[in-house]
Amino acid sequence: MTKKEPRVEYPCLWTYAIVGPDEEDLRLAAGEIAKGTKHHVKFSKLSAQKKYASLHVEIEVASEEERNRYFEAFRSDPRVKFVI
Repeated sequence: MTKKEPRVEYPCLWTYAIVGPDEEDLRLAAGEIAKGTKHHVKFSKLSAQKKYASLHVEIEVASEEERNRYFEAFRSDPRVKFVI
């Protein structure tokens, strides 16, 4: 059985979860990466040991390529430890 990719209709709002050691740095990264695009940043939670914070970043994306570019931008930012 093959896994079927979900059908996404663009433009749409896409939510990325970003995780890092400093909430303020994550907010700055989100603002810089999504600058000029409709977006919203919301605190998600702290890890059990309070070592990491996570934020949900909702961005309006026009295509799969644009969605992937944002993912790569978060992934390559040194302030972001993980992106989902």
